[in-house]
Amino acid sequence: MDKVELYLKYRKKSYFLKGILFISLFIIAILVFGPPKYYVVPISSMIIAFGISEFVEYKSWKKDKY
Repeated sequence: MDKVELYLKYRKKSYFLKGILFISLFIIAILVFGPPKYYVVPISSMIIAFGISEFVEYKSWKKDKY
């Protein structure tokens, strides 16, 4: 098993919880600020922020484990 598969197995529960958090924050933002005119920008910015945080977490995990 390569390092990415081990990392995904290690973080499986965290992905589920972060997915629920992502959806709930998006729904709350829509309720507070109203629906955005274009959904592409807020969704893509949230995905990019999530991706960057996961990349940093993966690098630190790889450094600690290997």
